[in-house]
Amino acid sequence: MNINIQAIEKYMPGSVVNSTDLEKHLQLPAGWIEKNSGVLTRNWAYASESVSSMGAEALKRALAKASLQLSDLDLLIAAGASYDHPIPFNAALIKKQIDTEDADTPCFDIDSTCLSFLHALDIAHLYLQYRGLKRVAIVNAEIASRNLDPNDPKTYSLFGDAAIAVILEASATEGYQPIGTSFKNYTQGVEYAKIYAGGLVKQGIDAVPEEFYFQMQGKHMIKLTLEKLAGFMDDFSRQTHTQLTEYDFVLPHQTSRIGNELFIRTYNLDPQKIVLTLPHYGNCISASIPLGLEALYKSQQLTKGDKILLAGSAAGLSLGAIALQF
Repeated sequence: MNINIQAIEKYMPGSVVNSTDLEKHLQLPAGWIEKNSGVLTRNWAYASESVSSMGAEALKRALAKASLQLSDLDLLIAAGASYDHPIPFNAALIKKQIDTEDADTPCFDIDSTCLSFLHALDIAHLYLQYRGLKRVAIVNAEIASRNLDPNDPKTYSLFGDAAIAVILEASATEGYQPIGTSFKNYTQGVEYAKIYAGGLVKQGIDAVPEEFYFQMQGKHMIKLTLEKLAGFMDDFSRQTHTQLTEYDFVLPHQTSRIGNELFIRTYNLDPQKIVLTLPHYGNCISASIPLGLEALYKSQQLTKGDKILLAGSAAGLSLGAIALQF
C-alpha cells in the first residue's frame, strides 16, 4: 500500500515583515537579523486572524486543489503548538469553519511543538496502511508572533506565522512508502524552550506579561541537540539502511541559521539537497517541515525512487525523523 499526496497547500497570513524594517523598529544594526537568525522575511498574522481561521483557509485550498469536499475525508488531524482556546480543540474549530454539510468526519489534535507534523504524519500512515482509511488531512497552523518578547531580538526576529494542509490518500501504485520512522525524547532539555504562563500551573490571573512570551536557552538547546543527534541518526540509518548523505532531499526543521548550518556541516551534506524555507518564512514551529515538503512537491524535482528525509527537533527535548521513498 502506497500513500499519495493528493494536495498540499499553504496559507501565509497577515503581512510580510522584512528584517530591515524589524531592525529599524528594534534599533538593531543593519544586517543583524540575517546574521543571527538567517531570516529575511516572515509573515505575522493580523489581529483579526486566528489559528483555526488560518488552518481552515489552508484546508479549503487543499480540498479545492484535490476537488474534494470535507465529507470526502476519513480523518482530520490538527497538529501544532498554537491554540485559539484550551477547549474546544483546534481540529473541531477548523472543521466548523468549512463544514457546510454537517459532516461527521472524526478529528483530533496532536501537539509535540515543532515535531507535531511528523507525529501527525506517522499517525496518518498508520490509519491509511493498517486501519483501512482512504483519505486523511493534516493541518498545521501556527501563530508564534503573539508570544514573542520584543526585548529578546534573537527570538523576536526568528519566528513566523503560517498554516499548511496536506491531504493523503491510500494508493495501490502512486505516491510513496514510509521506510523509517523514529522519535526520541530527552528530558534534560525540558526547560530549555518554554512559555511559562497560560496553563493551569500559571494562569493569566496571577501571571505577568513576560511569562506569556516564548523563552529559549538557545546555546543549551543546540548543545544538547548535537549531543543526542549523533546516536539518534546512527540508529535511524541502521533502521532505514540509508546514510544521511544518500537521501535525494533532506527537509530539516528550520530551527535557525546556526542550527541549519551545523546540521549540514556535521553530516557533510550537499547544500543543494537541503530544502530551506527559513530565509523567507522564518521558524514556523510545526509548519516548517510541511512548508519544506510543499516547496519540494511543487518544484516537481521528485522522481520515482527518490528518498527524502523529514527530520527535526522540538522543545522537550525531542528528536524525530521520517524517511519516505517515492
